[in-house]
Amino acid sequence: MQEYGGSHLDKVGDKVHQKNWGTFTLIESKSINESFELAPMAITIKDIRRIQLSSLEEEAKEELKSYTGLSFEEAYSIYYKENLSMEEIEQQAAWSKTDIGEEVSYLEITYSVKNKDSKELQFFSMENVTFNNELTYNVPSKNFIHSGDTLIGTKKVSRSDYQPGETRKGIISLLIDSEENIDELTSFSFTTDDIADGVSHELLVKGTSFTISLKGK
Repeated sequence: MQEYGGSHLDKVGDKVHQKNWGTFTLIESKSINESFELAPMAITIKDIRRIQLSSLEEEAKEELKSYTGLSFEEAYSIYYKENLSMEEIEQQAAWSKTDIGEEVSYLEITYSVKNKDSKELQFFSMENVTFNNELTYNVPSKNFIHSGDTLIGTKKVSRSDYQPGETRKGIISLLIDSEENIDELTSFSFTTDDIADGVSHELLVKGTSFTISLKGK
């Protein structure tokens, strides 16, 4: 495959190779097809999958390494009280990164978001997500495949507003730390961004959280 290999995996056990990147194998798949409303935004989650990466090119390993450890924002929240400079905090984040081995797995969320209002809105569908009530990610800093809803920017001011009636499809992909042992996905929850007016930036609706049980799916 020339493009993102994960999109070509249909059933558990399927395997594809992405040119100049690596091999993708589908380990687990949960079909969701549920919609959640934070009016006037509607979020539909299609599926949640666990995918293994192997035979990775060195360039791919280096790219993925940047998504391990602490993001700058996480490092700042930990070290700012120690009166470290911005450069020192950035160094702490860099030291927290870990090398990618011969194999690594990640969690993928496929979804869509629709603005059902008649005006332009500012929104980001998933700020934080949690799997199995314990594995939590900040999506803007940890998502390594930017698509659709997650394409533009990790900060609110740099994201493209939703136009009236606009629907966007998105893919979120989050690395699983090598020390984490996931036998099965049992639950998923996500916290949304606030909804703001796209022109005035006035707060319209506070963000909220949704939870899905993955057992039996």
